Formats: sequence, C-alpha cells, structure tokens
Amino acid sequence: MEKLYPLTFRPNIHTALWGRESWEISGHPSSPSVVAEGPLAGRTLKELAEEYGSALTGAKAHDPTRFPLLFKVIDARDRLSVQVHPNESTCELTGGEPKTEMWHVLGGRGPIFAGLKPGTTPAMVEEDVRTGHFEETLACHDAQEGLTLFIPGGLVHAIGEDVIIYEVQQSSNTTYRLYDWGRVDANGKSRKLHVAESLKSIDFSLPVPISRTAVSCPFFTFRPVLSQGEFVVARNPATFTAVYIVNEKRSVLVPAGCAARIACTGKVLVTRL
Repeated sequence: MEKLYPLTFRPNIHTALWGRESWEISGHPSSPSVVAEGPLAGRTLKELAEEYGSALTGAKAHDPTRFPLLFKVIDARDRLSVQVHPNESTCELTGGEPKTEMWHVLGGRGPIFAGLKPGTTPAMVEEDVRTGHFEETLACHDAQEGLTLFIPGGLVHAIGEDVIIYEVQQSSNTTYRLYDWGRVDANGKSRKLHVAESLKSIDFSLPVPISRTAVSCPFFTFRPVLSQGEFVVARNPATFTAVYIVNEKRSVLVPAGCAARIACTGKVLVTRL
C-alpha cells in the first residue's frame, strides 16, 4: 500500500444545457475523481477511500470507506432548473441520496434563487409551477462575489445565469427538478419535472437563507481564508482537509493522516468534516 500524500486530480468536467460544472473532488460512484500526480496517479478517490479508510477520510467520517463530500465549480451561463434535494428523513419517502450543500460565489452578476417567500404553501407551489409563475414564489439574491449561502436538504433553490460558484455538498447525485422556466429543447420538448418528489422533499419551515462568513453543519465546515504565500495544513486524524485556491482555480485534498504546506497567495476555501 502506497503512502498517502496531498492529492490533486485530473479534470472532471460535466456539461449541461445551462453551462458546465467541474467536479473538483469526487468520490461519488457516478463520476469519481482520478488522482493526477504521484505514486497513486490513475487511482480513483472512491478506490482510495475503500482502501485507506480513516487514514484518508478521518475518524469523524460516518463511513470511513466512503468519501462523504463532493466539491464542484459551477459555471452557469444560463439558469439552472429550480431544484430541491431530499434530506436524511425525506429520502426515505422518495428514494435517492440526501444532499445538503453550500454555495460560495466566485464571480458573475446574475441572480441566485434560494428559499421560498414566507407563507408559501404546497398548494401555492403546485399552482405556480402549473401556471408558470413560480419565479414570483422564490426568494432572490444578488450574486455578489463572496456571497455564501447554506442550502440544507429541503430548501428550494436555483443558480441564475452568469454566476460562477464553488459548491460543497454531501456526496449525492439526487436532484428533483421542480420548475424549468418553460424551457424546451431543439425538438420543442420540455425536460421532465419531479413535482411529486419535490413536494415530499421541501421543508416549508426553512427560512430564506442569508449570507454567512463561514458554514458549520453536521456534514462539513467551510471557511474562506487569505494566504500570504503558503497555506499550512496540520495533520488531523479526525478529518481530511479540502482546499480550493481561488486565484489558481486549483483543488488539493489533504488526507487526514497527512500534513501539507501549499504554496499559494490570495483567497483559499477550506472545508473539513
């Protein structure tokens, strides 16, 4: 078994009608990251988690053989559909994987939709989706650089056009499409909606989110820091450290059993369990 070390990964790009997303660090079976450099080059993060367990993921990981988070950079040139993801409770009603996430805006000037306006009911959601007026039901935020929003499972949301975000989420590929802005494809067909599943997943008690300087939830902690030339990661047996260097558009995963000194300057986005 090779010794673990700070890992970088090959590009893992997913394209969609609205733009593209880079899966920066992924252990998800549908599209796991592949190590780019060093003795472990060519191995997937899924394989490494299964082989190294808590030496990679950390003692805090619920299942140390499964990498628990997924990191993306989303470049939205057009609006994404309005979506909702199940949480740990509602996934039992709908199937699929629970997904809580957060967004940190890297750039762009478009809108972000997150949360329902106070007083919204399931009947109102159904009616507004059916009549094409659902935008009036959504809370809208201006996508200013540095805006950070926590998006728990059950919160309705959509990334608007001309927005680039860094996303941290539970390792899940379950999305329920509630509304798609009336879009059709080249053949005049609309994409499938999942209204019934969405209504089972929405938590109507969730408030409209406000911007944060950091995020701490049961699944991860996130904070931006400024590096003056070197970012130091101490060995932490409890958790891995995921680093995104904004100026360089580069991700590094430091396993729980490792320390690192990463040469970089400017904003660094740091996530741990």
